[in-house]
Amino acid sequence: MPSKATVPSINAPRPDLRARVEPADSAAASLAPAAPADLAVFVRAVELGSFSAVARERDCAASQVSRAVDRLEAAYRVRLLRRSTHGLSLTPEGRTLLEHGRSVLGALADLADALAADRGEVSGTVRLALSPALAQRFVVPALPQLVLRHPQLRLEMHAADRVVDLVAEGFDVALRANHLRQQNLVARRVGRYQRAVYASPAYLREHGRPRHPDELAGHVAITHLEAGHLNRWSFQIDGAVATRTVQGTLSANSTWAVMEMVLAGLGVGWLSSVLAEPLQREGRLVELLPAWRDPTWFDIHAVMLPDRDRLPRIRAVVDFLAEALAGD
Repeated sequence: MPSKATVPSINAPRPDLRARVEPADSAAASLAPAAPADLAVFVRAVELGSFSAVARERDCAASQVSRAVDRLEAAYRVRLLRRSTHGLSLTPEGRTLLEHGRSVLGALADLADALAADRGEVSGTVRLALSPALAQRFVVPALPQLVLRHPQLRLEMHAADRVVDLVAEGFDVALRANHLRQQNLVARRVGRYQRAVYASPAYLREHGRPRHPDELAGHVAITHLEAGHLNRWSFQIDGAVATRTVQGTLSANSTWAVMEMVLAGLGVGWLSSVLAEPLQREGRLVELLPAWRDPTWFDIHAVMLPDRDRLPRIRAVVDFLAEALAGD
């Protein structure tokens, strides 16, 4: 007699045919993504050095800034900052988040930039590093034109006499006067200048005018405290460029301050022609030893990271800088 086939009961449990996928690292898989707003607060706190500075900038309570960083630390289960009476310092994990966080925020800004460009607008934030002298003499007076042209654009200017690291410090554009040390940057020339010795009419009335570069030793020289190359004054003597290292009676760590001291009649200074010539036309400065002026021209570049020069907001700011520096 043939055997009967066994028919499973309809009430028997069915096998689960769905594939089970276990995360390779369950702890990592459970991490919540960081909110871009919290990431931006963290980056800004590092840049400004304190929660209170961010709170003042954003017009909010410092506790809100602290909570944003707390949320990041909870999301990634790491400590990002050491907080003390001396300010904030990054942990190794904090340095990692700062580097990648800036990239993430930059990518989001680029996305917003591209979408705005599709609508025919220029928007977003551009962080610009430049010297105080260029900021005060050219950029700030011309800013109304930029605001009228691109009302949706936000510009952050950081004025300091130093060469910034665009990647590490998160800058989009930097104005550099003849300093192209990093070969991986895109540079566009936005101006040029020479250097010469200047003094105020009041100083010359009291101290007289030097007739030869060697006579500068008898005058009060105003020099730069930190930029040593600006204290090597060059002249064309007998058809060749000769350099004199100058010891300043007065000195400052800002090019703008050096120029202001010269304007105040305190001494003579080796100034950039792009800054000094407009003041000379106004009668506030006099060029000394023009027959010995060094004929070398120096370039002012707007430098950017590769490919960022194509972004509409970056192009708009660089075009504006070229126009501002050509204004005089």
